[in-house]
Amino acid sequence: MPGLTKIRADWEHRYVADFVLHKFPNEMVKLRCPLGTVPELWVQELGFGKALKSYRPYRPEVDAIVITGEKLILIEAKIMKVLDGMSKLPIYRLLVPETPELKDFAEMPTEMWLVTPKKPGWEERVAKELNIHVEIFMPEWIREYYEQQEKYWTAEERLKRLKRKEVLKSLGYY
Repeated sequence: MPGLTKIRADWEHRYVADFVLHKFPNEMVKLRCPLGTVPELWVQELGFGKALKSYRPYRPEVDAIVITGEKLILIEAKIMKVLDGMSKLPIYRLLVPETPELKDFAEMPTEMWLVTPKKPGWEERVAKELNIHVEIFMPEWIREYYEQQEKYWTAEERLKRLKRKEVLKSLGYY
């Protein structure tokens, strides 16, 4: 039955990848970089390399890190929940010096960038206070995302979701 389930679109991963390609085409970039340390107990038990891999799901992850010749740029990209991205960046900056994957760059100055398609309006004073650079980036394809968001709560879309749920329920998925 086509249209029963939908593949989850990962808009923000595409968004941050497009941004770093657009803004930093010639710089070293790490996408979805884990931050912070691995507990010593894990290292003793598994060895450093295996502990690093095994503990990855428990470590916070910044959307992107750009490594230029003179600085690190931590990038958190948010299409909608700008406050979430802004609140994470200061914590991420504090974790850089203890992150094994960044040990060669830990002494570099670190900038925090929040990337979003639309200014929320409240962010200017907060960003200034926290020393976060806000970058507006609006690729053409992001309009499709906004269109989907706007349609989501319409009567027609609610009815489609209800019908899909009833079919799935009849098939034993609920």
